[in-house]
Amino acid sequence: MLKRFVAFAFVSASLALAGEHWNVDAGDVSMKFLSMQVSARSAALSGAGTADAKSASEVSRNPLAMGAVQEAEAGVNHVIFPENTADDFSTAYFALPFTLFDFPLTFSAGAEYLGYDEIEGRDEEGFKTSEYSAYAWAVQAGLGNRGKAFRWAATARFASQTIDDETAIAILGDIGGAYKLGEYFALGATLTNFGYMSDYDGETEHEPMALQAGITGIVPVARLLGFQSQWDLHLSADAYRRADMEDPEWRFGGELNYMETLALRVGYAARPDTEDGISAGLGVTFGMISFDYAYSPKKAFDGGYHYLTLGMRF
Repeated sequence: MLKRFVAFAFVSASLALAGEHWNVDAGDVSMKFLSMQVSARSAALSGAGTADAKSASEVSRNPLAMGAVQEAEAGVNHVIFPENTADDFSTAYFALPFTLFDFPLTFSAGAEYLGYDEIEGRDEEGFKTSEYSAYAWAVQAGLGNRGKAFRWAATARFASQTIDDETAIAILGDIGGAYKLGEYFALGATLTNFGYMSDYDGETEHEPMALQAGITGIVPVARLLGFQSQWDLHLSADAYRRADMEDPEWRFGGELNYMETLALRVGYAARPDTEDGISAGLGVTFGMISFDYAYSPKKAFDGGYHYLTLGMRF
């Protein structure tokens, strides 16, 4: 099974790194909202933890999250931006585990919407013109397995972006694979947002295709200290590169988890092309209901992003 995972990762990386769609100039990638974190758990970890997705709330950015779903789950993610940026960014998700011919599988679906209102217009000489609006949305469906050692997942997505009176569409896909090495280590890799994107306002645009790979280690803290309580520490390190990045981002995240009811999280992302970023958050579960929160400061916007996730298992 490990050989299959290595082969999958090699083929995925080879396809991603080949061709004009991989080495793209910084301004030629559009629909970047599809690469923004939306799940509060993922945001708190600064996007790390490809191999350690644990909730259906992460399926819109990490297809491998389907492998962690053990019960039907639905919920919403919401991002609150600083003033003078986007107005709304909300996503809804649903995941349903089932068994087909003795194969444990998960079906997932999702939708997201990002809106901007009252954008100040400027002409070619920099003078103010009339205000305009912009919005983008996407819908997706996916399928993944829930194997004990090896997991795979795939998602298909349709996206649309409108700025003023110009619209572009995209038909995209995500694939991923993860392999668990015993009880304490996991490897994972995903290739996201690859496919077709139409021209935008007569200009050729490229989809925000990205490759991410990482490793997660699970440390049974209480057991090592001789306690009976169930405290686990998840430590993740990932490399991430989008088509318009010259160098990869290095993402690191840590999650201290108590019996799947309380989680404390922190993350750090080293970004060569932009400013580095830190993040933190927490998650709590009350029976069927789960709530997650994360915050990431953004110096460039004189504020920060707040991430909220509310989910229900049934």
